[in-house]
Amino acid sequence: MRRLLPPLAAFAAAMLLLMGWYAGTVLIPAAGGLWPLDMRPLGFSVAAAQDYVVALEGRGRAVILLEMRWLGAGFAWAFALLMALGLLRLSRGRAIWLRALLLLPVAAYLGADWAEGVTVRELLLRGPTHFLPLLAEWAALFTRMKAGFAALSLGLLAWLWWLERRQG
Repeated sequence: MRRLLPPLAAFAAAMLLLMGWYAGTVLIPAAGGLWPLDMRPLGFSVAAAQDYVVALEGRGRAVILLEMRWLGAGFAWAFALLMALGLLRLSRGRAIWLRALLLLPVAAYLGADWAEGVTVRELLLRGPTHFLPLLAEWAALFTRMKAGFAALSLGLLAWLWWLERRQG
Protein backbone atom coordinates (compact mmCIF):
# COMPACT_ATOMS: atom_id res chain seq x y z
CA MET A 1 0.00 0.00 0.00
CA ARG A 2 2.85 2.38 0.75
CA ARG A 3 4.13 2.04 -2.80
CA LEU A 4 0.71 2.78 -4.25
CA LEU A 5 0.08 6.03 -2.38
CA PRO A 6 2.74 8.31 -3.99
CA PRO A 7 1.85 7.53 -7.64
CA LEU A 8 -1.85 7.67 -6.82
CA ALA A 9 -1.40 11.04 -5.12
CA ALA A 10 0.63 12.28 -8.10
CA PHE A 11 -2.12 11.12 -10.48
CA ALA A 12 -4.82 12.87 -8.43
CA ALA A 13 -2.72 16.04 -8.27
CA ALA A 14 -2.11 15.94 -12.03
CA MET A 15 -5.85 15.57 -12.70
CA LEU A 16 -6.62 18.45 -10.34
CA LEU A 17 -4.00 20.67 -11.98
CA LEU A 18 -5.29 19.86 -15.46
CA MET A 19 -8.85 20.63 -14.39
CA GLY A 20 -7.69 23.92 -12.92
CA TRP A 21 -5.82 24.74 -16.12
CA TYR A 22 -8.86 23.99 -18.29
CA ALA A 23 -11.07 26.00 -15.96
CA GLY A 24 -8.77 29.00 -16.04
CA THR A 25 -7.93 28.97 -19.73
CA VAL A 26 -11.14 27.71 -21.34
CA LEU A 27 -14.18 27.41 -19.09
CA ILE A 28 -14.16 30.66 -17.15
CA PRO A 29 -13.42 32.79 -20.24
CA ALA A 30 -16.05 30.86 -22.26
CA ALA A 31 -18.67 31.64 -19.61
CA GLY A 32 -17.92 35.35 -19.39
CA GLY A 33 -15.98 35.03 -16.12
CA LEU A 34 -18.43 32.72 -14.34
CA TRP A 35 -16.97 29.77 -12.45
CA PRO A 36 -18.03 26.25 -13.50
CA LEU A 37 -20.92 24.88 -11.47
CA ASP A 38 -18.97 21.97 -10.00
CA MET A 39 -16.24 24.31 -8.77
CA ARG A 40 -18.67 25.96 -6.33
CA PRO A 41 -18.41 23.75 -3.23
CA LEU A 42 -21.21 25.57 -1.40
CA GLY A 43 -23.55 24.94 -4.30
CA PHE A 44 -25.36 27.50 -6.39
CA SER A 45 -28.80 28.94 -6.91
CA VAL A 46 -31.12 28.08 -9.76
CA ALA A 47 -30.57 31.58 -11.15
CA ALA A 48 -26.77 31.14 -11.00
CA ALA A 49 -27.04 27.81 -12.81
CA GLN A 50 -29.25 29.33 -15.48
CA ASP A 51 -26.87 32.28 -15.90
CA TYR A 52 -23.99 29.83 -16.35
CA VAL A 53 -25.83 27.67 -18.88
CA VAL A 54 -26.81 30.77 -20.87
CA ALA A 55 -23.32 32.30 -20.75
CA LEU A 56 -21.30 29.17 -21.58
CA GLU A 57 -20.20 29.22 -25.20
CA GLY A 58 -19.69 26.24 -27.52
CA ARG A 59 -16.01 25.49 -26.88
CA GLY A 60 -16.45 25.69 -23.12
CA ARG A 61 -19.50 23.44 -23.28
CA ALA A 62 -17.56 20.91 -25.36
CA VAL A 63 -14.62 20.92 -22.93
CA ILE A 64 -16.93 20.30 -19.97
CA LEU A 65 -18.76 17.50 -21.73
CA LEU A 66 -15.59 15.68 -22.80
CA GLU A 67 -12.25 16.60 -21.24
CA MET A 68 -13.53 17.77 -17.86
CA ARG A 69 -15.83 14.78 -17.61
CA TRP A 70 -12.92 12.34 -17.91
CA LEU A 71 -10.51 14.41 -15.82
CA GLY A 72 -13.15 14.79 -13.12
CA ALA A 73 -13.86 11.07 -13.05
CA GLY A 74 -10.15 10.24 -12.88
CA PHE A 75 -9.62 12.71 -10.06
CA ALA A 76 -12.68 11.58 -8.09
CA TRP A 77 -11.66 7.91 -8.20
CA ALA A 78 -8.02 8.62 -7.38
CA PHE A 79 -8.96 10.97 -4.54
CA ALA A 80 -11.50 8.50 -3.15
CA LEU A 81 -9.00 5.66 -3.35
CA LEU A 82 -6.41 7.79 -1.56
CA MET A 83 -8.87 8.62 1.21
CA ALA A 84 -10.02 4.98 1.50
CA LEU A 85 -6.47 3.60 1.64
CA GLY A 86 -5.51 6.23 4.20
CA LEU A 87 -8.53 5.43 6.36
CA LEU A 88 -7.83 1.70 6.16
CA ARG A 89 -4.16 2.17 6.98
CA LEU A 90 -4.80 4.46 9.93
CA SER A 91 -7.60 2.26 11.30
CA ARG A 92 -5.54 -0.96 11.41
CA GLY A 93 -6.21 -2.94 14.56
CA ARG A 94 -9.74 -1.62 14.95
CA ALA A 95 -12.92 -3.68 14.55
CA ILE A 96 -13.81 -4.61 10.97
CA TRP A 97 -17.26 -3.01 11.31
CA LEU A 98 -15.64 0.28 12.31
CA ARG A 99 -13.22 0.13 9.39
CA ALA A 100 -16.13 -0.49 7.02
CA LEU A 101 -18.10 2.34 8.61
CA LEU A 102 -15.18 4.72 8.04
CA LEU A 103 -15.37 4.01 4.31
CA LEU A 104 -19.02 5.05 3.97
CA PRO A 105 -18.30 8.79 3.57
CA VAL A 106 -15.77 7.97 0.83
CA ALA A 107 -18.36 5.88 -1.02
CA ALA A 108 -20.93 8.65 -0.53
CA TYR A 109 -18.42 11.17 -1.94
CA LEU A 110 -18.07 9.05 -5.08
CA GLY A 111 -21.83 8.72 -5.42
CA ALA A 112 -22.40 12.44 -4.96
CA ASP A 113 -19.65 13.25 -7.47
CA TRP A 114 -21.21 10.93 -10.03
CA ALA A 115 -24.70 12.35 -9.45
CA GLU A 116 -23.37 15.90 -9.69
CA GLY A 117 -21.67 15.09 -12.98
CA VAL A 118 -24.83 13.54 -14.43
CA THR A 119 -27.07 16.46 -13.44
CA VAL A 120 -24.64 19.17 -14.57
CA ARG A 121 -24.10 17.33 -17.85
CA GLU A 122 -27.85 17.13 -18.40
CA LEU A 123 -28.21 20.86 -17.67
CA LEU A 124 -25.55 21.63 -20.28
CA LEU A 125 -27.00 19.26 -22.87
CA ARG A 126 -30.47 20.77 -22.42
CA GLY A 127 -29.07 24.27 -22.84
CA PRO A 128 -30.82 27.52 -22.00
CA THR A 129 -33.96 26.78 -24.01
CA HIS A 130 -34.87 23.58 -22.12
CA PHE A 131 -33.52 24.58 -18.70
CA LEU A 132 -35.12 22.71 -15.77
CA PRO A 133 -34.94 24.54 -12.42
CA LEU A 134 -35.47 21.30 -10.47
CA LEU A 135 -32.48 19.74 -12.21
CA ALA A 136 -30.37 22.75 -11.20
CA GLU A 137 -31.51 22.37 -7.59
CA TRP A 138 -30.50 18.70 -7.60
CA ALA A 139 -27.14 19.54 -9.18
CA ALA A 140 -26.49 22.12 -6.45
CA LEU A 141 -27.50 19.62 -3.77
CA PHE A 142 -25.12 16.99 -5.14
CA THR A 143 -22.33 19.58 -5.31
CA ARG A 144 -22.82 20.43 -1.63
CA MET A 145 -23.03 16.74 -0.72
CA LYS A 146 -19.80 15.99 -2.58
CA ALA A 147 -17.97 18.75 -0.73
CA GLY A 148 -19.46 17.68 2.59
CA PHE A 149 -18.55 14.02 2.22
CA ALA A 150 -15.03 14.90 1.08
CA ALA A 151 -14.63 17.17 4.12
CA LEU A 152 -15.99 14.45 6.42
CA SER A 153 -13.61 11.87 4.96
CA LEU A 154 -10.64 14.21 5.31
CA GLY A 155 -11.73 15.03 8.85
CA LEU A 156 -11.84 11.33 9.72
CA LEU A 157 -8.37 10.92 8.24
CA ALA A 158 -7.07 13.80 10.34
CA TRP A 159 -8.72 12.40 13.47
CA LEU A 160 -7.25 8.92 12.93
CA TRP A 161 -3.83 10.41 12.23
CA TRP A 162 -4.07 12.48 15.43
CA LEU A 163 -5.07 9.36 17.43
CA GLU A 164 -2.14 7.42 15.99
CA ARG A 165 0.32 10.21 16.85
CA ARG A 166 -1.11 10.57 20.35
CA GLN A 167 -0.92 6.86 21.09
CA GLY A 168 2.56 6.36 20.09
